[in-house]
Amino acid sequence: MGTEIEAAGAAVTAGLVTSAIERPETRKQAHGPCINCGAELTGNYCAKCGQPAHVHRKLGHMAAEFLHNLFHLDTRAWRTLPLLLFRPGQLTHDYIHGKRARYISPLAMFLLSVFAMILVFEAVGGSRIGVPGGEAEMEDLATGVAELERELVEAQAKVTELESSGAETGDINEARGDVRDTEGALRGLRAALEAIKQNTAKEAGASGAAPPASADGPALESGLKLDSDVSVYDEIRSAGEREGWNADTGWPALDRKIEENLRNPELAVYKVQNAADNFAFLLVPISLPFVWLMFLWRRGVTLFDHVVYILYSLSFVSLLLIGIALLGLIPGAMGIVLTPLLLAALVHSFFHLKGGYGLGWFSAMWRLPVQLIFSAIALTIFLVAILILGLAG
Repeated sequence: MGTEIEAAGAAVTAGLVTSAIERPETRKQAHGPCINCGAELTGNYCAKCGQPAHVHRKLGHMAAEFLHNLFHLDTRAWRTLPLLLFRPGQLTHDYIHGKRARYISPLAMFLLSVFAMILVFEAVGGSRIGVPGGEAEMEDLATGVAELERELVEAQAKVTELESSGAETGDINEARGDVRDTEGALRGLRAALEAIKQNTAKEAGASGAAPPASADGPALESGLKLDSDVSVYDEIRSAGEREGWNADTGWPALDRKIEENLRNPELAVYKVQNAADNFAFLLVPISLPFVWLMFLWRRGVTLFDHVVYILYSLSFVSLLLIGIALLGLIPGAMGIVLTPLLLAALVHSFFHLKGGYGLGWFSAMWRLPVQLIFSAIALTIFLVAILILGLAG
């Protein structure tokens, strides 16, 4: 439940920030000097410093602005979203060539779509992706919570030992950082466990079956039996115990972090998922060199053009994933619409290339498969990056 509230808060924050950046305020015509810089006002904003001509110090106005930013649908959203979905080439071409006031900027669109995707994934999944509900997963998480509680006690004891022995300040601060990291991970796993317990209880109530025993303490052992069910986490643990935890990246400190996290695969998955959420923006710099290569010999195309194209493309992919996640709630819908959606994504990408860069049919056609290959490479690099960032965090 905590992760869902966190995602919702992040989405609202992103909406407020981008709305404040993107939305022009409508005010009465102002005259006189600007309160901020003293320049003569000729409109709703100061032409020198950009501050609004009318400023307020009333609490009611602050509340009204908050509600307006939260619920007001800017007309630019109605111009941007249909073009992003159905005429992406025109949207990218217009923005690159200066027609920008009518549209949501690529960066704002990317932030909003990514935050919306995270929120939807949390809402429809109930728990973190890769940690689905069920008795086996509940026991896995409970085991992870118990291990983290033990690690937290050890980390706190280490801090006490270092402080009493007069160790260096850097060592003490590092030990305290380990305590904070373990506490944060423990809170996350407890939240995921509680979400699964609530979902299981709801499903049991709907079916009339008795809810499973609590996943805390001895009741877990008596209430949950796995029999022959083995989760992926159990397989990772078994493989590690048989073959040993040996990471070899050439960086000893990173190897130790990875090996430590792999001993608790539930925590490792949680950290990787958080890294994917927090570092989604890395897809832009990772993709930029590949898009640049596709237009290496084409004059008049700049890196700015490529970034606009990438941001709008990633925004569309985020919206597509939102649609797929919502359709997954309808029984049998995925088998019917998934293939058409993927084909539609290919068509969308073709026309985005063609219109955004002003290409001919042949130029866009040969670049499309090249872009698919480059996208797969960029996605692989991104996944490796978040694995490293998650496991080393």
